[in-house]
Amino acid sequence: MKRFTKVLPLVFALVFTACGNNADKKTEENKEASTETKTTEQASTETATSGDKTVYNSFIAADPNSIDAQRGSDTYGNTVVNNIYEPLLRLVEDGDGLKVEEAAAESWELSEDGKTYTFHIRPNMKWEDGEPLTAKDFEYGIKRTVDPKSGSESAFLLADIENFIECNKGKKPLDELGVKATDDMTLEIKLSHPATYFTSIIPFRVCFPQRQDVVEAKGDAFGSEADTVVGCGPFKLTEWTHNSQLVLEKNPEYWDADKVSLEKVNLKVLTDINARMNAFQAKEIMSIITNLPEWTQTFDKMEGIATADVALPSMDYMVPNHKDELFKNAKVRKAFNLALDREGLNDVVLSGQSTPAYYWVPGAITLNTINFREFAGEPLKKAIEENSDVKALLQEGLDEIGKGQKPEDLEISLIMTNDTFLKAYGEYLQENLQQKLGVKVNLETLEWPVLSSRVQKGDYQLAFLAWFADYNNPSAMLSLFKSDAAAVNSGWTSADYDKLIDEAAIETDDQKAAEIYKNAEQMLVDEDVIYPLITGKSTLYYQDNIENIKVNQFSTAGYKYIKIK
Repeated sequence: MKRFTKVLPLVFALVFTACGNNADKKTEENKEASTETKTTEQASTETATSGDKTVYNSFIAADPNSIDAQRGSDTYGNTVVNNIYEPLLRLVEDGDGLKVEEAAAESWELSEDGKTYTFHIRPNMKWEDGEPLTAKDFEYGIKRTVDPKSGSESAFLLADIENFIECNKGKKPLDELGVKATDDMTLEIKLSHPATYFTSIIPFRVCFPQRQDVVEAKGDAFGSEADTVVGCGPFKLTEWTHNSQLVLEKNPEYWDADKVSLEKVNLKVLTDINARMNAFQAKEIMSIITNLPEWTQTFDKMEGIATADVALPSMDYMVPNHKDELFKNAKVRKAFNLALDREGLNDVVLSGQSTPAYYWVPGAITLNTINFREFAGEPLKKAIEENSDVKALLQEGLDEIGKGQKPEDLEISLIMTNDTFLKAYGEYLQENLQQKLGVKVNLETLEWPVLSSRVQKGDYQLAFLAWFADYNNPSAMLSLFKSDAAAVNSGWTSADYDKLIDEAAIETDDQKAAEIYKNAEQMLVDEDVIYPLITGKSTLYYQDNIENIKVNQFSTAGYKYIKIK
């Protein structure tokens, strides 16, 4: 996210959104690749990608939990829903930054008090089955996100909408939510207070339109198979072979179909990192992001490959279960957090290619003109300096729990996804915590849907996760831990923290808002709500016959603008 939990280390992330105009083309011959014996499948794929200008071959790193735009939240599903639905507004690149662009809405206005948005839907908008797309579909989609019966993990992103909290908790009917189609072509969204970043949330799936008749007809099966969803975006989902492949085909009913250059996008499900890298080397897929030296050295030698730098607004982190008998103790949580060797993790596992994180909000995130990371510093470093003996701190916590335990008596469970690359992460963290604290860490690797379910149920001690911000503002990271957010079930809540996030949301002075967000981040550090590990940047490699491939994480244009020469 993300999703959202967008749980995949940042080095795995495939980002579809920023320009490669200044890419450096790699011309040195890759002798190893040229002598490799190609399978029939590889050869046919290469022929298709080089000769067919309308087919784009890519991948996702795990099978999506769901293609339900409102309920789902993971990155893998985002890749699909962002291309089969059309938002009111989308974020597109504008030089080095992004701008909001009209999409399903041909125009929009904001009231003088900054609290009411009015969107005017384009005429003759259609769903892929030819049915009219109206403002009422957007009203239904947004209200479905907020509906507590939907169980949306990302509903908290809409917390600024009038009566959100009461409606999301079932204390008020959804009809009282500040979202209303005043007619078929006009949608009105009322906020409880001004929120300068709200237009950056509009392009996200929580605001997508939805077909009430389809949702009700499919019931619990909605979003579970290709034939259970009906979209309105540039593509339609025509095939979903679980854990194998998804296929998107151009939607002829799309309002702007003439500007969609691709006829088909093939998305292989490649859960193994080596399989992904080998697929790119064999040109079975057309782009990939990595900062792993063993692969960048190979890709740098390949002919016909271009590159672009990617700033990742993401964080690899661990979350302790604050309701667990052990981790509900503040000193125990802090001992584990401060014992983590972030520098070593980056050097040993990632060959120094990323950035050790002593904060929660990644450096790629700004607050308009303010670089938040430069403004807020690295708050976790001070805590590390103040606690030189983390094992003694752990013992103090165990003494407070009162069971007479020693650090050497502890066996801790750490759950993480079962990607083969994560094995190196897990093994390093095992050794790190045993060396610093004396504890034994047992790794449990799970399929992503199982891991996500375990976290949401609170059935874990420590979980290794990752998060991708959905919009460019510190609140995109910090709002995850509000009491009414359902994104990551850490078991921690704080009314004081909620108040800070709410205050920052309505603050129109960027400097003052940055200070409030800084205080909120400090609270996460002080109470060891999560354990940030790694953030950083990576490199996008792609075939140089591709034009307009995007690398900005926040852009929502998706595959629409990708062209093949």
